[in-house]
Amino acid sequence: MVPVTSVELNFVIFRYLQESGFTHSAFAFGHEAGVTKSPIDESNSIPPGALVKLVQKGLQYMEMEANLSNTENDMDEDFSFFQPLDLITKDVYELQKIAKENKKNQHEARGKELDALKKGASCHVKHKEETHKILKIREKQDSEIKEKERVQKDRKRTRKK
Repeated sequence: MVPVTSVELNFVIFRYLQESGFTHSAFAFGHEAGVTKSPIDESNSIPPGALVKLVQKGLQYMEMEANLSNTENDMDEDFSFFQPLDLITKDVYELQKIAKENKKNQHEARGKELDALKKGASCHVKHKEETHKILKIREKQDSEIKEKERVQKDRKRTRKK
């Protein structure tokens, strides 16, 4: 990649100031930076919003760089998003440290979620087993009551005879 020259960067900044309505600042900056003497064709070479797009792409690149690690294969891992101010104020190593900490916290949280799900599932199974036992007991009690009623009916019949 060929680096951006100061003339090109100054022109992009000048264009941004004009687009944002900072006409006095744009005039002063353009005069001091010699933008009018630059070889850049102002009419169509720099698209509107170029500085904002350039800064956003730079922040995206820094975010990608912070999420990459040479020591482990992180392609399947979670991607850490950063606040733009963090990307501007911190260096890549600090951002990588934050990303690793975020991933560690996410893994711990997932582990706790899985444990809770397993515990909930085992509680559900225990609850189901207890419910089944209670139903069996009630069935047995119902059959005993029916048997007693049948025996009582038989006794009444034999007494009548």
